[in-house]
Amino acid sequence: MASLTASGIGSGLDINSIVSQLVAAERSPVETRLNSKESLIQARLSAFGSLKSALTNFKASLSTLKNPESFTKRSATVGDPTVFSATTTATAAPGTYSVKVEQLATSHKIASQAYTDSATSVGSGELNFTINGESFSVAVAEGADSLAEIRDAVNSAAGNSGVSASIINDQDGAHLVFSSTKTGVENAINISVTAGASGDLSQLAYDTNLGSQVSSMVEKAEALDSIVIVDGFTKTSADTKIEGMIEGVSLDLKKAVPGESFSLKVQVDTKSVKSAIEGFVNNYNTLMTTINDLTAYNPESKTAGLLQGDSATRSVANQLRQEMGTIVSGLGTELDSLAEIGITTGDKNKLVIDTTVFAEVVASDFDKLSGIFSSESGYAVRLDSLIGDLTASGGILTNRTDGLTSQVKRINEQREALDARIVGIEARYQAQFSALDSLLGQLNSTGDFLTQQLANLPGTVFKNGK
Repeated sequence: MASLTASGIGSGLDINSIVSQLVAAERSPVETRLNSKESLIQARLSAFGSLKSALTNFKASLSTLKNPESFTKRSATVGDPTVFSATTTATAAPGTYSVKVEQLATSHKIASQAYTDSATSVGSGELNFTINGESFSVAVAEGADSLAEIRDAVNSAAGNSGVSASIINDQDGAHLVFSSTKTGVENAINISVTAGASGDLSQLAYDTNLGSQVSSMVEKAEALDSIVIVDGFTKTSADTKIEGMIEGVSLDLKKAVPGESFSLKVQVDTKSVKSAIEGFVNNYNTLMTTINDLTAYNPESKTAGLLQGDSATRSVANQLRQEMGTIVSGLGTELDSLAEIGITTGDKNKLVIDTTVFAEVVASDFDKLSGIFSSESGYAVRLDSLIGDLTASGGILTNRTDGLTSQVKRINEQREALDARIVGIEARYQAQFSALDSLLGQLNSTGDFLTQQLANLPGTVFKNGK
C-alpha cells in the first residue's frame, strides 16, 4: 500500500501552495520569453505569407501580357447579333464588311402515311438508307414489322449514318418520321426497299429527286444549305457555320433575313491589351503597398513593420525595382521602356500612368507594345521569371520561412526541456519542504517535552502563571 503524505502537519505550513508558487516563479519568465518569441516568429511567417501571396497575384496578372498572341487578337462587332455572330483569329484583316444571311441550313425530314397506331404492321423486307454517299440497311422481319419496331430497328442499326426515326401521332393516325441528324442538301435522306417486300413496306421508299412520286412518303422539311452573301460574294454551307469566306473570321448564322444587309467590323483588339496593361500597373502597386506596409517604420509610435530590416524582403523589393528600371533590349525602336509608353515610378516605388501618352501609344504604335511586354527581355516575361524564382521551392522566400519554421520547432523543443526541468525542480522543492516540515514537527515536539519537564521542577515559577 502506498504511504500517504499530509503536507504541513508538522509545521502548519501550506507546503503544496509554497511549492506551486516557487515552481511557477521558475517557469513563468522562461515560458513568457518562449511564448513572446514564438508569437513574433508566427507573425513574421504570416507576413511572409502575405508577401508571397501578393507576388503570386502579380505574377498571375502577367499571363496575358507575356503571351505574344494577346497583341495579335482581333475583335469583331456585328450590326445585329441576333442574325449572326463572328469570331476571329490573328490572321483576320481589319475592315468593315456587308453581310446578308439569305438562308439557314435545315435538316431533311420525311413522314409516312397515317397508320392506326404505332403497333400497326407495315410489312417485311429490307430498308436501305443513303445519306451523303453513305448507306446502311435495316432488315424488317415478318411479325416484327410494326411502326414502333421499325423505328427502333432504324435507331439501333449498325452503321446508321445519320437518320433518326420517331413516331408522330396526328389527328389522322400515327406517322413514322425519318429525320436527318445533320443539316444541308447533301444530307438529304434517300430510302429504297428491296424487291419482293411484303405489305406496305414499299410505301416507305423515298427518292429526293422524285419525292412522293415513288411512295406515299411526304417531305415535311426540305434539306437546305445556308446561303450567305459578303460584299456581293456568295457562299453556301451544309451547316450554319461559315468558315474561311473572310480569312481569319468564322460566322455563326442564327437567323435568315433575306435581302437585308448587316455590318461586320473587324479590328485590332486594343481594348483587352489596354486593360491588361492597366491591370499590370494596379497589381504591381498592390504588391508595392504590401511590401511598404511590411517594411515601414512609424517614428511617432515607434513601431516597425513585421519585416522591417529583413534582408530577404529588401532583396525582393530591390530586384523588382531593378527589373522595372531596365529597358527592353533588341527591339530596335524608341519604345523600349515603360517610361516611353507613359508608365513611370512615383511615390513609394509605385507606378503611375500618364493616360495621355499611353492612349497615344495605343492608338499609333500598338504593334510595338508586344515587344515591350512579351519579347524575350520584355517586362512581363522577365518579371514572371523573377517571381517564379523568388517563390519557388528553394527560393529566397521559401528559405526564409523554412528558417523561421525551424525556430518554432526549436522553441517547442525548449518547452519540452522546460517541462522536464520543472518536474525535477518541483520534486526537489517538495522534498526540501517535506524535510523542513518533518524537522519543524520534531522541534515542536521536543519543545513541548522540555516545557513539560521544566514545569515539573520544584520551585520553578513561570511568568504569567507558567
